[in-house]
Amino acid sequence: MFCASLSCGGAIEACSAVVSGTVKNAIAVIRPPGHHAEQSKPGGFCFFNNVCVAAKVCQNTFGNECRKIFILDWDVHHGNGVQQAFEKDPNVLYISLHVHKNGQFYPPGNYGDHLHCGIDEGLGKNINIPWPTHGMRDGDYLYAFQQVVMPVAQEFDPDLVIISAGFDAAEGDLLGACHISPAGFAHMTHMLMTLANGKVAVCLEGGYNLSAIARSACAVTRTLMGEPPDRIIDHMPSKVGIETVQLVKRTQSPYWKCLYPKDLYQRRLGMGGERLHDVLRAKQAFEWSENFGMVPLWVNRDRISKSFENQVLATSNYAEKRPLLVVFHDPPEAIGVSDPVTSKLEPHNIVVVS
Repeated sequence: MFCASLSCGGAIEACSAVVSGTVKNAIAVIRPPGHHAEQSKPGGFCFFNNVCVAAKVCQNTFGNECRKIFILDWDVHHGNGVQQAFEKDPNVLYISLHVHKNGQFYPPGNYGDHLHCGIDEGLGKNINIPWPTHGMRDGDYLYAFQQVVMPVAQEFDPDLVIISAGFDAAEGDLLGACHISPAGFAHMTHMLMTLANGKVAVCLEGGYNLSAIARSACAVTRTLMGEPPDRIIDHMPSKVGIETVQLVKRTQSPYWKCLYPKDLYQRRLGMGGERLHDVLRAKQAFEWSENFGMVPLWVNRDRISKSFENQVLATSNYAEKRPLLVVFHDPPEAIGVSDPVTSKLEPHNIVVVS
């Protein structure tokens, strides 16, 4: 606990020095890490949530000079403790880029998915960018920064930026199994330094390869000192990276002016529209019922999506085929959301309003 107290104190001193103007920016080389520690329990080698405590101390000490704080977490694990601490706070923006694997990666469960956007006044101030797999690269992280992180951060306009800098997404870390280069971390740092008049405090979080941590932390420190980042070689995002970022944009677009597409698609569903996929499947079920005597089977489930209603059909008779005629009295109106990679409009992403 003595080391944990020193680690938390190091984060407080680093952030306070940046806010007060004693230093332009800072990096706190501290251990144990903190972003998994929750209000009433430790977790993931974390005892005190260093970044959360430092943020609260700065808000209480400096008042309006440090009212709005942006916490960017690039550790390969979701910072569940930070999310818990600030998910109702409209003055703290928390963005986490992490491997999620549909809740199968630590910390387990759905708390780190894209649907957790904050609560009450903090709605929209929590943004998870949950990678569904390992193997993410510089291009994926930079794409997320260009599409979500920086536009939202600029709109939020923070007074202080704190980076939860875990380096377990770095190339060479076998547990994180991702491939972020030192130059990738440097470029992300360089972009974040354009916020809050350059008031950036970097706090070390996780990492399990000492060489990878050293190379990455050194690149970040050099950037903080004013050196330009090295050139990035692997700058193209992957298909899964693009899909994840676009999913996050659609989820968060109601809360941020800078994010598109807006929620017209969801509003049409709420106004009585039907997904084209559901319309086609209903037509198909009716056609098979008429032509082949098929009937729907009851499915014993507590909850079932409307899209699956009457889609389990069976028959023991072969009825005489009859023609099927579908007539639209008024031309239906359709709106869709195209696939972010192929730009194709798929039936399940088209809403029809007649």
